[in-house]
Amino acid sequence: MNSHKPATLFFSETLVHSNKANEFRYMLGFDNCFVVSSIGRSGGLALFWQNSFNCIVLNYSNNHINVEVNDSSRGHWQLTGFYGFPESGRRRDSWNFLRSLSNDISLPWCILGDFNDILDVEEKRGGSVRARWLINGFRHAASDASLVDVFMEVEERLDRALTNASWFQLFPNAKVENLVAPTSDHYQMDILKLNIFQWDLEEYNNLNL
Repeated sequence: MNSHKPATLFFSETLVHSNKANEFRYMLGFDNCFVVSSIGRSGGLALFWQNSFNCIVLNYSNNHINVEVNDSSRGHWQLTGFYGFPESGRRRDSWNFLRSLSNDISLPWCILGDFNDILDVEEKRGGSVRARWLINGFRHAASDASLVDVFMEVEERLDRALTNASWFQLFPNAKVENLVAPTSDHYQMDILKLNIFQWDLEEYNNLNL
């Protein structure tokens, strides 16, 4: 991760409480963090950011952290780290929550994270076939929220970024990369990297998930 020098980093399913996440903040070299503690042995969210990434936390839940970014060259926009319910029986809860979040958005908006859903059957390669109703349900929710997919080419896109039209106008060259950290006996980390080219280079380096 040091080679990418992200300005902000979002983790889902952290399985840690706020005190432990603050230790990670220090180890990873970030100035700030906001944590939603895990419930028992499940859940947990954490957003880390540098002082150069000027943002304030607006709201949060066990499934999201929403911040407003004050971009010195492009004005204000919103970033949401999202974690969808992994259980197929609760996917409708995720979709309705996505719709609910969009109702409160008036700024350019990017929402990224582990949605535990795919938008197209072609995104799933190998393994069990994803039920059509799950794909259609997520697709309809994204459409209802006026969100479009940020381009990324990987085998299965459970981690992704979605944005509204006004965010894409600010960052028309945005793309997503999936970075896999080196494995060890203790962890394997999948990092979703959101590159925003000129803005990326000039102001904040990279946005990473």
